[in-house]
Amino acid sequence: MGTPVDYGGIRDQIKSILEGDARTSGAAIFIEEDPQFGLSDVQQAIVICLDGRTAPPAAQRLAAGMRTQYHLQCVLVTVYFSMESFKAACDGRDTLLGQMELVLMANRTIGGKATSSWLEGGPMFSVRNPQTNVWAAVAETTLTIDVQAVNT
Repeated sequence: MGTPVDYGGIRDQIKSILEGDARTSGAAIFIEEDPQFGLSDVQQAIVICLDGRTAPPAAQRLAAGMRTQYHLQCVLVTVYFSMESFKAACDGRDTLLGQMELVLMANRTIGGKATSSWLEGGPMFSVRNPQTNVWAAVAETTLTIDVQAVNT
């Protein structure tokens, strides 16, 4: 018996939080997908992917094998498309990114699924698809989530 980390529930809760807030509800939200086809039709999107986890050694020794604390890394990819220009794509990305950060800052426990969470940086870039003449601006943000598995 025990309580494992609810990895799927955490991803689902992040999606629910982003869809439920007016600041990010206009973006299409994907979980663990690489939405390559038709993504530019939605103009703005956030992709949620679990990327890894680390277990701080000091926290494990104190738990005597009954708890494992993890820092779960979730990468949120913010994408914005524009047919106008690189600048328009980057401006849209920056606005969506800032709003997403504010929404996640207001939900540090991920709806009660985590002890705490914090934002870390990530790369930002822009590209143009020469076939469709659509510009895309992308930002990756790592959300580190403090969770525990409990063995009883």
